[in-house]
Amino acid sequence: MIIKKMTVGIHEANAYIIHEEGINEALIIDPGDGKKTIVKYLDKNKLQLKGIVLTHYHYDHTSVANGLKKKYNCPIYAHKKELEGLGDPEINQSTTMHSNLISITPDIVLSDGDIINLGNLKLSVIHTPGHTPGGICLKVNDTNVIFTGDTIFSDDLGRTDLAGGSEILLKKTISNKVSQWTDETIIYPGHGETATMQEVRKKDVPFLNKKK
Repeated sequence: MIIKKMTVGIHEANAYIIHEEGINEALIIDPGDGKKTIVKYLDKNKLQLKGIVLTHYHYDHTSVANGLKKKYNCPIYAHKKELEGLGDPEINQSTTMHSNLISITPDIVLSDGDIINLGNLKLSVIHTPGHTPGGICLKVNDTNVIFTGDTIFSDDLGRTDLAGGSEILLKKTISNKVSQWTDETIIYPGHGETATMQEVRKKDVPFLNKKK
């Protein structure tokens, strides 16, 4: 599996392009900006974009999703509890923080436990509410890799003070789900650096069980 990380936009959000050696299909997770850079990488590597997966509705993770969908005629995936926020520029923060209002209607609506297929890869959907109601993480089956959006970073958790955020739900997510991930799990977060859960556990991250 090849993971191309691109840090895009004024908030330095991470977009990830996933593909396999020798297979010309790719997925992108959270294209928040940098459309030209994304297209350049796809074209250079002769990749067909087969889907756009949004971990949550905030504009810094979604702003070029509609443009990529139009160019590559591929579906947008998002959790069913993100529909309102994706469609409403007030909720997704694009009214005040972005030059263009963003409204997105996903083509494929996800639930916890769903599988997104890409060639030989299977991405399992983990519903991780708290930062937003329908925030998700994506585990690549048969690997230690999990894409975490803004649920958890290498040294902190996603904020809960924006529209749809809930500290109570995030605490449950971290305590009941994220804390179960092994030390060998590698997280690819929506901002900042990649880290193992062993490294994350060494930080003072709220609600995270220190045991592996």
